[in-house]
Amino acid sequence: MRKIPVTRTGKKDSDIILLPVDKVVKVEACQENSYLVHTLDETFHSCSTLEAWEEWLYEDGFRLISPGNLVNMNQVTRYNLEEGTVILGDPSAGRTKTAIASRVHQHHILKLLQMLRITNQEKQQGFPHHPESLKQMHALLAQNQNDPFLRSYAVIYALYERNRAEKRWEESEQKYKSLFEHNPDAICSFDRAGRFTKVNPAAERITGYSADELLDMSIEDLIEPAELEKWTKQFTLSLEGITSTDEVTFRNKEGQIRILSVVYVPIIIEQVIRGVYWIANDVTERKRAEELLIKSEKLSVVGQLAAGVAHEIRNPLTSLKGFVQLLQEKIDGYDTYLDIMVSELERINFIVSEFLVFAKPQRVHFQPKDLHQMLKNTVALLNTKAIMSNVEIKDEIQELLPLVFCDENQIKQVFINVLNNSIEAMPEGGTIRLGGNCKDGQVTLSFSDEGVGISENRLTRIGEPFYTTKEKGTGLGLMASYKIMENHKGQIKITSEVSKGTIVHLRFPVLSGQHSG
Repeated sequence: MRKIPVTRTGKKDSDIILLPVDKVVKVEACQENSYLVHTLDETFHSCSTLEAWEEWLYEDGFRLISPGNLVNMNQVTRYNLEEGTVILGDPSAGRTKTAIASRVHQHHILKLLQMLRITNQEKQQGFPHHPESLKQMHALLAQNQNDPFLRSYAVIYALYERNRAEKRWEESEQKYKSLFEHNPDAICSFDRAGRFTKVNPAAERITGYSADELLDMSIEDLIEPAELEKWTKQFTLSLEGITSTDEVTFRNKEGQIRILSVVYVPIIIEQVIRGVYWIANDVTERKRAEELLIKSEKLSVVGQLAAGVAHEIRNPLTSLKGFVQLLQEKIDGYDTYLDIMVSELERINFIVSEFLVFAKPQRVHFQPKDLHQMLKNTVALLNTKAIMSNVEIKDEIQELLPLVFCDENQIKQVFINVLNNSIEAMPEGGTIRLGGNCKDGQVTLSFSDEGVGISENRLTRIGEPFYTTKEKGTGLGLMASYKIMENHKGQIKITSEVSKGTIVHLRFPVLSGQHSG
């Protein structure tokens, strides 16, 4: 208990004990003008006069009551007879406590008194002291031992400091909740074992899982196996009190690979690290844009190189073709061989011309074409190579496919690239199955092989310049094919499984006005 000096009217200064109201259990009337105060710490304090009892509690509004009536109150509490209100002073204003008054209407007081008569326990009740706010007041009932209902003591005081602290805490909680709930970045908290303990709506949106699902998971259930070692290292650093950043690859509920830029923040409570916060931003699209930019820069370099190489090769090709045509006129009996030479020289010239696709947009000749017939012609061209590689090409297209508006030479080049890749993917031989259908305004051709397959992480890089899965490849063939299909408003989709094979789908828009099934 602490002591404070108090000046009593007509008396000299003296030190008296100040009892915090929330420590008082009961005020017991022992004999006339003698009271025994019971406290929570099981100590007793006696007062010889009511005045002394009132002054003990002078920091709090105090009144002596009989059922429903106000009998007496100390200087802290004032009663307005006309308005029927009790006024509690501002505790920061010292002894007089009248700097700021809080008005409590009489019917609220009576409500509190009725509540106090029911039980001898502490009660807390809210009282509006003006229309726009609520003043919390605390009541402690101390009953007379002999007749608890005839005469009792009650203490009411404004919980100024407690309310201010609670308000600050509530505001802090609301700010945190707003930051947590409405943050566009995923915010997750983990315990020391890496299990989710809390997630915000953005985390649900990015992962595809609900909060309840995530709370039953650990981070290991989301992150790609190849990323676990890196994640464990960063998580361990956070448990040592270090804030760090990293990128994490995970698979969402739909099975899509997403990339997150993550900030790891230790959760420190009472100077003990309880877990880790994860603040994550989905950067998948940004990374793809960066990769496209890199591809574009590579294509620019390839284009410059291709233009130079193409012109250098074309010059001797022109001479060779001219001399072969001269031999056709001068030599008899070799027409078949010379015709083949001219045909191959023209094909070389065409392939070299394809290099210029990377250098600048090419003038193409779009015409309505039969894709199936074009594919048959291409298969005939590559059949010799397939037979030598012990590969059988099976045409399983049964459906009559509608015409497609395309440049025949360019699309044949795509067919050649895809078929060559399939043949070379089966060094021990196998079968390539060709399929085709028309649906939703698109003609789709499929090339299915029984080759070694491509792993998922390598599959994402197919089509990049100079990236190849073949020992002697350059990566330019498929890159050219992607470019050609893009110019034809078509698509290339590749699915593959290691040791089982690869399927390449080529999709073309149907020539307008045709029935597309």
